[in-house]
Amino acid sequence: MASILKRDGPPVRWLVGWREPGTKVQRWKSFSKLGDAKTFRDKTGAEIQEGTYIRHEAIPFATFAKDWLARRRGTVGPNTRALNEWAVEKYLIPAFGTTPLQNLTAEQIERWQADMLNRTMPGRRSVEICKTTLGTILKDACDKDKIRKNPLGKVRRFDLPKREMHHLTMEQVKALCAHVGRVYGVLFLVMAFCGLRIGEVLGLQWPDVKLDRGQLFIQRQVIWRAARHCKPGEPRWIITEPKSKAGIRVVEIPRVLVPFLTSHKEEQRTDLNPLALVFPSEDGTPLTPANTRRRHFQPALKALGLSGIRPHDFRRTFIAMHVEAGTHPKLVQERVGHSNIKLTMDVYGELAGKMPMPAEQVGRFNALAATALPAPADSL
Repeated sequence: MASILKRDGPPVRWLVGWREPGTKVQRWKSFSKLGDAKTFRDKTGAEIQEGTYIRHEAIPFATFAKDWLARRRGTVGPNTRALNEWAVEKYLIPAFGTTPLQNLTAEQIERWQADMLNRTMPGRRSVEICKTTLGTILKDACDKDKIRKNPLGKVRRFDLPKREMHHLTMEQVKALCAHVGRVYGVLFLVMAFCGLRIGEVLGLQWPDVKLDRGQLFIQRQVIWRAARHCKPGEPRWIITEPKSKAGIRVVEIPRVLVPFLTSHKEEQRTDLNPLALVFPSEDGTPLTPANTRRRHFQPALKALGLSGIRPHDFRRTFIAMHVEAGTHPKLVQERVGHSNIKLTMDVYGELAGKMPMPAEQVGRFNALAATALPAPADSL
């Protein structure tokens, strides 16, 4: 299967030769020590015999990464695809583009990681995104029998800064919505009281809103793409399914919100809203999340003296309301559309830990404690 030849020096070299199964291409690998040559010969021979041999063709990282991006198209959402392209094109190909996949080592990846972490930009979370993308590419290379092992498994991890969790109080929600006016006030109320992502609320259509039943059917979202990802004359926005299967859900509309939505619907002009959007722009197209944030949300925060709040924190406000109401975390997970209960519990648990214990539970705890203690007159 594989053999060793001695090549006289100086220095003396030991050559391991073998023919690749299938192609029958002759391959050679050079070693300075006979022991290393024998180990490689035995391993290669066993792989050929067992059918686990991987061909030693040099595939540049850039070639495989671009092919990986092309093969994923259509299987992931536009946002995920854009994030993958950003990581591959801006950071991974410049770092590893000409390196053959088979030659990529944990040490090389760690040096790249250290260099990225020592820069001012990108931030540590962006480095983690790039590293995760790299790991997915290398795992795919393993699955396609291009490399034997994923070197990322031996790369040391680094700590990420913990994001401070924010949510708004009911007084802050009321003040914020009053400041932005009727349309955006109703929009922000829906986000806060129904737990919708901004893409979901902007993709909401009137047939999804059952005011008589007090229910929202979340089954689509609006995604805005970069101009370079659009064909000539194609709109930058698309209406698509939520980011995961869990995102397709039914959410209760609080009774106090129904009159606001009813009035909002009555004041809309249907002839200027061909998509039947609940929150359309003036020309009937979906609103832009960036403009909603920059022109309405952030100025209102500044006027109210609030900082560090994002539109996504309306979802945390929604979860905080359910924590205070004592809703079971599994029910909260279904309403916010998390695909994993751990995502819900990370928020639910942290918010619950910061809230005072309800008086009823304090009373129960005191009653239990009283049964374990002697009467005050007795000494311990």
